[in-house]
Amino acid sequence: MVLKITSNDIVMEKVIHKGAEASLIYGHWFGKEVIFKHRIPKEYRIEQIDKKLRDNRTRNEAKALIRVKKYGVKVPQVYEIDTKSSIIVMKYIEGEKLKEALNSISNEKKVHYLKELGKNIALLHKNGHVHGDITTSNVIITNSQDIFIIDFGLHDYSDYIEDKSTDLHLFKRVLISSHGNDFIICFEAFLEGYREGYGTDKIHECEEIVKNVSIIETRGRYIKKEDRI
Repeated sequence: MVLKITSNDIVMEKVIHKGAEASLIYGHWFGKEVIFKHRIPKEYRIEQIDKKLRDNRTRNEAKALIRVKKYGVKVPQVYEIDTKSSIIVMKYIEGEKLKEALNSISNEKKVHYLKELGKNIALLHKNGHVHGDITTSNVIITNSQDIFIIDFGLHDYSDYIEDKSTDLHLFKRVLISSHGNDFIICFEAFLEGYREGYGTDKIHECEEIVKNVSIIETRGRYIKKEDRI
């Protein structure tokens, strides 16, 4: 890794998650608690192509986090981008994943959190951003009851109804598969927040997106974006 360590200014302490594309490493950066997101080199890819892919994806994710923060969406603050090593240094968000929280909180809180998530996703979509991987594992509830959206690794820019509907469709599938007992209350609250977040100025676009979710479901097996050839 190219990040230069001067005394104890930058310390990578432990890997807290190792995914197919990247590792998340907890540590400290000039006294701040951070996550180092390191995109791992893939030996099966041609080295130059692999480097370019990791570089582009690192830049795209970091820029997305910086931009969406301006719209009021709570995401980890980016402190540094090391494109040579494909590392993003971002603020560590302490809290509980929504996936785990849904198992123990009241229905009232479920509705509250899902409405807030819907509002935030609407802010992304209204401004031409598609998250690409909305799951309850990518939402963190902090001790102050704020919700943070994380992992913009599959983020894209788009103003197409289809792409935004796909974002919602994938989230709906997550709720059905992982939170079946709470699916109805959660998805209805999410859509309520989504419509509220879109506002009356773009209500037609919002309804087209929601309507198109059902159309996507009629097409049979859906192939994730990252799995398409």
